[in-house]
Amino acid sequence: MTYSICVRERGETGYRFGVAAAARVPAVGSVCPHVADRGAVAVAGVADRTLGDRCLSALADGRRLADVLDGVDDAGAASRQLHGVGIESTGAHTGDDCRAAAGHREGDGYTVAGTSMTDDGVLDALEQGFRENERDAPLVYRLLTALAAGERAGGDGRDLPVGSAAAVVSTAAEPEPLYHDLRVDASETPVADLRETYRQAKRGYEAAVDRYQTENS
Repeated sequence: MTYSICVRERGETGYRFGVAAAARVPAVGSVCPHVADRGAVAVAGVADRTLGDRCLSALADGRRLADVLDGVDDAGAASRQLHGVGIESTGAHTGDDCRAAAGHREGDGYTVAGTSMTDDGVLDALEQGFRENERDAPLVYRLLTALAAGERAGGDGRDLPVGSAAAVVSTAAEPEPLYHDLRVDASETPVADLRETYRQAKRGYEAAVDRYQTENS
């Protein structure tokens, strides 16, 4: 029910991890994205939030994500999609019973995946939208740009009136501004609304910082 991207990138003092996802159902941000300071995971299909948390716990213990996925004993695996990145690994699984079009890809420091997509062109767009992005831009901005590219390529192919979108970024070593964890839970245009939420949140955060610095100078 979701198209999503997971990313790992090295910052000046550590790694950043992020997930962005969208779907033509409400509240994808409550079940799909899972981010911690050693990895990022997205869960789709017949979603199970505990599975994402279990994967992040395994990554925190130093295990490779591909090994974690191989070791998951899950009766619902055939109807579930799971993909993500760790510090030194990527991994992805798309169950045989996931709604078509469904698939995933692994790249250098990222994974993309989707179920109920219009076609595989959505994965092409997610990859291209991320790789061709501004490298000096905040990771959350680049995730949203990739998500918008996937939306333009067709996104979730189901004809449903209300959708949702989310983007989350976590880093172990560097503080993130307050607009690093954003959700639109119910909207006819969730990806566009999430990008506008980012723009407004960034503007509001920068205004608040400027006011604080002025008052304390």
